[in-house]
Amino acid sequence: MDSYDYVIVGAGVNGTSIATSLASHGFRVAVLDRSADGFVAPDGASHDLNKIVRADYTDANFCTLAKEAIARWRSSPVLRQFYHEVGVLFRSSASGDVWGNEGSAEEYVHKGIKHAALESDAHLEVFPAQEKERAYKLKNDTQVDEILGKARELKGDGFKGMGRVQTGYFNPRAGWAEANNATRALLGHAIKLGVTVYPDSSVDSFVYEAGEVVGVKTADGRVVRGDNVVLAAGAWTQELLTTLLPGVGEGWMTRPSAQCVAVVRLTREEAMQLGDTPVVINFATGFYQFEPTPTASPDEWHMKIAIHSNGYLHPAPQSSCSGTFPAFSCTDSTEQDAFGMAACSMPANQLEIMLEELRQTWPHLAQRERLVCTRVCWYSDTLDENWIIDSLANHPARPKGTDKVWVVSGDSGHAFKFLPIIGDVFLAAKRLLPNTRQLDLTRFTFNHHARTHADKNAGRAVQSADSNRAHSTPLANARARL
Repeated sequence: MDSYDYVIVGAGVNGTSIATSLASHGFRVAVLDRSADGFVAPDGASHDLNKIVRADYTDANFCTLAKEAIARWRSSPVLRQFYHEVGVLFRSSASGDVWGNEGSAEEYVHKGIKHAALESDAHLEVFPAQEKERAYKLKNDTQVDEILGKARELKGDGFKGMGRVQTGYFNPRAGWAEANNATRALLGHAIKLGVTVYPDSSVDSFVYEAGEVVGVKTADGRVVRGDNVVLAAGAWTQELLTTLLPGVGEGWMTRPSAQCVAVVRLTREEAMQLGDTPVVINFATGFYQFEPTPTASPDEWHMKIAIHSNGYLHPAPQSSCSGTFPAFSCTDSTEQDAFGMAACSMPANQLEIMLEELRQTWPHLAQRERLVCTRVCWYSDTLDENWIIDSLANHPARPKGTDKVWVVSGDSGHAFKFLPIIGDVFLAAKRLLPNTRQLDLTRFTFNHHARTHADKNAGRAVQSADSNRAHSTPLANARARL
């Protein structure tokens, strides 16, 4: 029977980062995952082409963390090859509203620039060579053309009218990361540090000794013992906790949600024309897009596009691992039906909405025949977008014997950029490292999340981690998950 200092369930962004940090400090670590090879499962959110990396949060905790995370993306021998600092361009579109936000577009731009340029965090920013310009407001189309470079000849109307019919800003100190490649590389590095990975390992029960959890048991009967257990199951957290503690209930402070993305095909020549263009976010609609990325074929490149809507907030991701990432299917159901749905589906017009958004930026790519695939990206949402990093014993239900069981979840769709640093945050929360960043770690506790739910139930507004609001009605919870 194998035994470790830490047994981690889940090989996504949280589990991989924590395993790496623990191993680098000399702990014996095991990672269990449902996937065939033990690395991030194909239906996990980290198993993706790319994720946005930016630091212009309005929340002090995440702003500080993101700036240090970006410094590590730039400097890490393991991760730097997967980080592309092409900048992020934020645009409001002609509507001038902010999706899911109570403020104006101008306020959004002002806050974004302000927090990207905070001098108090300047010491955290490490640059490989020449320091890049700070975020700045876009006042005219000439600035946009300079950012787009040679691609400006292909731009659509969505890039036009800056300072006249729309507003926006550009943050050069941001970009995107190769999600799946980076996660796999970091876990590979952790293995070199001594981490043991258990593939095909669906955990279905705790192992108890003298009333205390001392490990986990897989569906096929294997037992892995650990002095500490870390549950880092992402969108599967609620299901896993309900399985492990069936008599406790389902008030786990996090629930799964699904957003859908699409991938379109480009030729190599087309990709070269759009190379090094920034990530583009339309903060009035939630649409975002990336620059083209290469595939195994030198003649075919892919571009990921997505749009964040209320969508299907609480579907149930499948516990089995099929070996492929989940596609979405079209349905005539409305958002009001979403709460109880378990299907990987979305409104039939969602793909058309995404293509119309793409037509506003790169009109020559907005063709249905270019569609390569669609996929569901699962999130583990909390009410205010703060994560959960806490001992399960601190949950309001006070499950017995769980003092050394930790839950790390509640990514809320904005955790991946922190891959280089989440592990250290866990160590700080567990008091294995000093809280040198002066983070408010209480924001990641079950007590904090219990209070936010109490506020919501009382009809009070809940301040989210990115200046949006979570309201008392499910359909109003349009949170910024970038």
